[in-house]
Amino acid sequence: MVRLAARPRCRARLSVVVALPFVVATGLAGVQDAPAPEQGAPADRFQTGNQLYQAGDYRGALDAYLGLFDEGLESGDLHYNIGNAYFKLGELGRAILFYERARLELPGDESVRANLELARSLTADQITPLPGFWLPRVVSWATRLAPRGWLIAMVTLGYLALAACLLLRLLSRGPGSRPWTARVAAASAALTLVFGVNLLIREFEIGRAERGVILQTETAVQSAPSDDPALQLFTIHEGTVVRIDRRSDQWFEIVLEDGKVGWIRAGDLETI
Repeated sequence: MVRLAARPRCRARLSVVVALPFVVATGLAGVQDAPAPEQGAPADRFQTGNQLYQAGDYRGALDAYLGLFDEGLESGDLHYNIGNAYFKLGELGRAILFYERARLELPGDESVRANLELARSLTADQITPLPGFWLPRVVSWATRLAPRGWLIAMVTLGYLALAACLLLRLLSRGPGSRPWTARVAAASAALTLVFGVNLLIREFEIGRAERGVILQTETAVQSAPSDDPALQLFTIHEGTVVRIDRRSDQWFEIVLEDGKVGWIRAGDLETI
């Protein structure tokens, strides 16, 4: 019997409207009851999705979550719940898509990692990744180590401390306060720079390859952007994660984790 990783929590960050209570929609074991939501229609609908999931109405829960998502509400927790609902409905490709999106927002979350690994282990294509150069992996790990909100707080704190120290040095008439303000200003500048660069890399996805998830049951991979059967190289299946290297009209050139390269129809995948 397959089971999703379970770690109940009450947390949500729907970024453009309000903070909502979050309950992980776990696997076959079900979920705990969510606390009363904050006032507001989005919170009520999120709570409704949780209740529907707990009652076994996974399609209804998914509709409730997707209603929020389609209105532009974003959070790793919402993506994670959507992924769980898709998993319950047997839509493995979309489950993996939303788990991958949740992992970008919640890089250190153990439940997201475990559920994603479980879902990917059930795909038809068991691809062995090529060993990569260690430096990009270390940089990617480092930039995703801290939560986004924590980075924003640290950058803000460093900037305010730097501004305060500079202002004190300008207003101070005695030399006694200058040494410590210089040291604090230097530390604040370093703090702002380190965490600011980290935040910029994450926000603008600098250096991160564009990836997508195959959503079709089976997709033909061609040697050129053409439907000619003679150009077919191999097939890949729902849930496979690929890197997108180039675009040509309605075609994507993709690279698999084992290094295989080919072209597929753009409509056969959705970008993460």
